[in-house]
Amino acid sequence: MGAKVLLAARLDSIVTPGGVSSHLHNIVGGNHFSATYDYDDLRKSTCTSNLVSIDHSNYWAPGLHYVNKTGGSTTFSYIPSYYTVYYLDRNGSKKEKVHAWPGPLKMLAGNPNRRAYNASSVSDMAVSYVCLDYNNGSPQTNEFPTKNCPNGLRAQIVFPSCWDGQNYDSADHMSHMAYPIDGHPDSGNCPSTHPVRLVTLFYEQVFDVGSFPYNGPGSWVLSNGDDTGYGFHADFQNGWEVGDNSPLQQAIDQCTNLSGELTDCPILKPYLDDDAKEACQPINPIPDEDVGYRGEGVTVGTSTPTVPGCNPIWHGTGPKPTCSTNPPTPALKFPQSVLPDGWTAGKCMTDGPGPRVLQGASLVDAVGMTRAKCAAFCDSKGFKYAGVEWSQECYCGNQLVGAVEAPDSACKRFCKGEPYENCGGDAHITLLTKTGASSNPVSSSVSVTKASTSVAAASTVKPVSSAIKVVSSTVKAASSTVKAATTTTKSTASPSSSASGSSMWQLQGCLAEPASGRALWSAYLSDPAMTVEKCSAFCQSKGFTLAGLEYGQECWCDNTFENGTSAAQIKANDPGCSMKCNGNGSQTCGGSWYLTVYKSSPLKRDIQPALNAHRRHHKKSLTLMSFEENQF
Repeated sequence: MGAKVLLAARLDSIVTPGGVSSHLHNIVGGNHFSATYDYDDLRKSTCTSNLVSIDHSNYWAPGLHYVNKTGGSTTFSYIPSYYTVYYLDRNGSKKEKVHAWPGPLKMLAGNPNRRAYNASSVSDMAVSYVCLDYNNGSPQTNEFPTKNCPNGLRAQIVFPSCWDGQNYDSADHMSHMAYPIDGHPDSGNCPSTHPVRLVTLFYEQVFDVGSFPYNGPGSWVLSNGDDTGYGFHADFQNGWEVGDNSPLQQAIDQCTNLSGELTDCPILKPYLDDDAKEACQPINPIPDEDVGYRGEGVTVGTSTPTVPGCNPIWHGTGPKPTCSTNPPTPALKFPQSVLPDGWTAGKCMTDGPGPRVLQGASLVDAVGMTRAKCAAFCDSKGFKYAGVEWSQECYCGNQLVGAVEAPDSACKRFCKGEPYENCGGDAHITLLTKTGASSNPVSSSVSVTKASTSVAAASTVKPVSSAIKVVSSTVKAASSTVKAATTTTKSTASPSSSASGSSMWQLQGCLAEPASGRALWSAYLSDPAMTVEKCSAFCQSKGFTLAGLEYGQECWCDNTFENGTSAAQIKANDPGCSMKCNGNGSQTCGGSWYLTVYKSSPLKRDIQPALNAHRRHHKKSLTLMSFEENQF
């Protein structure tokens, strides 16, 4: 599978150690990445955004920005991407032994200042692009393609594989390495000056350019300002265990299956962990500036007035333009939100399919939810536990009900308000605890158990253009059973004009919530006195035609079923919808992860679920590293 971008920041621990780099890079790998490379510290990474959990190496290359030219002004939108990394077994005609990375090796490939293509230059040949168009062919070019790439733009780069055998680095970060001498970057024999054959590193960065309108050449610009593509380059710093018996060396020597699948490599198969990859977050300081990154796959709200740093658009073959005013150098800051005094982040807990773990006040913020915001909200209501879930939901309580501890990797959804921290997952909460509360709390009748499996989550992203409005009812701060009424709406769903009197609302049946996301989520109301009439009136007031009641007190609204659900999945009688409405015991208000669905007009059976276009690019067939004959 593709490697997740760990962070997008103006950092380059090889070229600009200890400081802020001149342009942005998309960085993947071990979460101990920092402005200064330290092999021993990188080996201490607690996770990696690579698929192979023991690969703590870092791989990075420039980001790509979409050039918005509307209304007489120009802005730049960060374009999401993912990586696919290949380790190739290329040993030339001499059948040289292929070695794993030696110690704290670091190296560069490509040249950020290159302005043309030289067909006789091996280093120029090492950089290429593929314009992904599954319907009309995907041509490869040596510079940015001059056509639309509806399925993505794949930037490719091959690193030199011949080492001098002595130096882990050099002044230009390249001279200690060399390409083979037979005229191609990934094949041939090593020169006598660089006699040690290392595994060949090749990786792709696939940019989601298809989510942006194509306006002809000049639609995209690299983060160093280059609009030709010639200046693409990449960096690598080793984070693997070293030694003749290291897992990587064993994989090079033994994993020669022609399939190229990591699952066919018994050395590395035990370390494949996609959930941990998705949950991994950076922990060291990054530049305190907005570069447009909003989280994996997010294409909305990513615009900045300039390409980060001093990087004006660089056309043609001339020298790089200068800035009329150099922007200030940002300070470094830790990427996570700061919890209120006395609060700490704790374990990942399952939340369902039984009663909710936290049953006090609740808050939904589809724009700005963070762990800190949730903790502050629950603290203001007098609760000692807070839990964030599904990127945007916050729940409070003074005890945990039916608490089941889950692997940290199950809480892998990034917070809507801070992409570098996680806010739970699908049916999983990240627990936040106030000082004085048990770090492992449970209700009096339930004990904490370990969950053996986690729910897989897609990073579904919905655009939101307005701030969240929250209305809270009066609560008694000391009570563990207090419930606050909260409402949330988002402005992107188009209200329907067909909604009229509440008498038009008709019961449709019971619908199970999807494994990823929610079936209805354009507006939300939580009320300790919920009734069918209250929910339908709320959804009608917001202009929506679908209303779903859940867990006795929750109301969800929309105009379409989302995240893979449809009207055809509604059942007339389903035991999942068995909870009475808190405000009217004669009515049914869904269940735990089940919606009692109403509609304001006859329900059509052909409503199509909303799809997330970006996730189509993250196909299950991708591999982080391939191990096969000549691609070990």
